[in-house]
Amino acid sequence: MFRRLAASAAVALVLAAPSSASAQCQTLVGNLILNCSFENDPTVNGAEYPNAFVSNWTNVYAPQGGSFERWTNSFNGFGAKGGNSHIELQVNGPTWIQQGFATTSGQSYTLDFWGAHRPRDNGGFSQLDVYLNGSFLVSTGQMFNAYSWQQVTTNFVGTGNETLEFRAMGNQLSYGDFLDEVSVVGDVNGSTVVPEPSTFALMGLGVAAVGLVARRKRSKR
Repeated sequence: MFRRLAASAAVALVLAAPSSASAQCQTLVGNLILNCSFENDPTVNGAEYPNAFVSNWTNVYAPQGGSFERWTNSFNGFGAKGGNSHIELQVNGPTWIQQGFATTSGQSYTLDFWGAHRPRDNGGFSQLDVYLNGSFLVSTGQMFNAYSWQQVTTNFVGTGNETLEFRAMGNQLSYGDFLDEVSVVGDVNGSTVVPEPSTFALMGLGVAAVGLVARRKRSKR
């Protein structure tokens, strides 16, 4: 009877938990990405078009005048994945954005972000390709499901200093390629850190000491 009551109470707590509009990436311990949910700058209600200011991110490629567009407070009925704002990269042309951050060389890191598709034409799709230090890392692939957030997670090994870049690759000029909730967190348990030479030296001394103790014990017998 007690177990049934406890289980019922747990379910009630889950159902009663209020929904939160806070950006999870902002409270994620160890997240290396600044302004990860595009909330850190003054906003207007609706869409900031075509040149919204987004701090900590750099627009590095916009050959047709493409730039950031930031949507706030569920503009056109489509809300951010976390917090109140998200950005659209395909504004008057493809946009590539990047942010640099420091890592520990050899340590494993997890990249997580959300993308979504803003439709315009039949056959149109959105796509975000991600590059790390100029090399392809991961992609959302072609996103056709309109106004539906899609999560992408992958891992990489730190080199010390990284440049993370998102490239808008959708086929609809001025439409598509939403991005939100970007995080990069180190995986301590999955670390692939290579020991320093001094560490190897200490390990060698330890092995030698164990061998010496073993020889002494055998000589006493």
